[in-house]
Amino acid sequence: MRKISNVCLVLAVLAVLAMTSCATSIQLQAQRTPTLDTLGIQRIAIMPFEASNSSYRNAAQHATQTATSRIQATNHFTLVNPQTIIDARNRRESIENLVDATFNGQITRIGEQTSQYNGSYKDPRTGVMISYTNYTREVQVEFNVFLTRARDGSMIGPITKSGRSSDTQRDRNAVASIETLAARAIDYQLRNLDRDVAPYTIRIYRYLESESNKALKPQMEGAMAHVKGGNYVAARQAYLTIWQSFQSVPAAINASILFEATGETRNAEIFMQQVYTASGSPKAKTTLDRLQRELAEQAGVEKFEDTRSPAEKVAFFAVDEIKKVLPSGVKLWIQNNATSDQSLVNTVIDNMTSVMLGSGITVLERQMIDLVLKEQNFQMSGNVSDSDFVSIGNLAGARSVVAVSITGSGAVRRLQVKVLDISQGTILMQSGTGSDWEL
Repeated sequence: MRKISNVCLVLAVLAVLAMTSCATSIQLQAQRTPTLDTLGIQRIAIMPFEASNSSYRNAAQHATQTATSRIQATNHFTLVNPQTIIDARNRRESIENLVDATFNGQITRIGEQTSQYNGSYKDPRTGVMISYTNYTREVQVEFNVFLTRARDGSMIGPITKSGRSSDTQRDRNAVASIETLAARAIDYQLRNLDRDVAPYTIRIYRYLESESNKALKPQMEGAMAHVKGGNYVAARQAYLTIWQSFQSVPAAINASILFEATGETRNAEIFMQQVYTASGSPKAKTTLDRLQRELAEQAGVEKFEDTRSPAEKVAFFAVDEIKKVLPSGVKLWIQNNATSDQSLVNTVIDNMTSVMLGSGITVLERQMIDLVLKEQNFQMSGNVSDSDFVSIGNLAGARSVVAVSITGSGAVRRLQVKVLDISQGTILMQSGTGSDWEL
């Protein structure tokens, strides 16, 4: 019985493979996020690889050169001269204004093994036995790569890589050197470094479904003719018509694939949700789940495509939140209320002011506030009380005040925003602790 069941299993697998190989496929381009979380990192310095052993220095130098070439080829980062970072560190200066992160690596091990093999063969022309010796050298290389955030020194990674390379020659002196083989192993291990640090594109294939209902064969063949002719919009409409007329789930799945092929993955997901709700089909649910995973991937990549600085991103988010509570026709006063990171807060405020002015919100000029402060002989240097904000705001003619500061430090640094209604002396909004407020 076991033999029969095994045979049946093999036949079933072969049948599935045969069906898949015969199915019409559509090739799509899909983007994926990198292995390392480099979101928000734009300026990067590729630091010289370290060597845990002095004999590894040449390999470390080669790894640095290869990594630089691979990362530069992504066209995703602005590369900063590593010597600039080294000089700043020697002066004990912060590097946050120079880079967002440094790329680092370390060669941790290089092992070498040599062997020889003695053999013989018969010369086909003379019949004479010929003896020979093969000399083989194999080199194993282990290293790791990681990024270090400039703002707080936190590590992204590491990724540990391990590879080997070998060479066999009849002449012992002709065998590749340890240095050469180590370089080959490093090159091979770094061949996909671009996928470790930056978004990348892959090819995926979607296989069109066939309909078991023979009565629908003419309609399905008509839709397939459009697919093979490259007219995906017409094919999609044909499959949609089949679904609407006959509730054919295979036709619906094919329509969703063609939505994807025309760059409308969200519409594909919405449509398949409707199909699954109407049919309860497990195949429709499987397709729906796949589409939702793909949308999640796309959302991740879209975040990487946002090249705005953290200050710009948080400023735009803050303005969107503030606008929800502002009364119409408001005159707004935006005040730096930070006790630290004054320069960064001013940058955020500049971005907030620009966005608000573009939205038609009246923002009082700083010179007007400074004039009122001077007349009242009042100094604002952070941690100003709500009552003081109300007093100064009334004198300046503001209806609301936005107090901006920063809490935390490093990886937990967040923008803190409080909106006060000056006439009522009440708080209209207080920022939260979500990731959208992170700097």
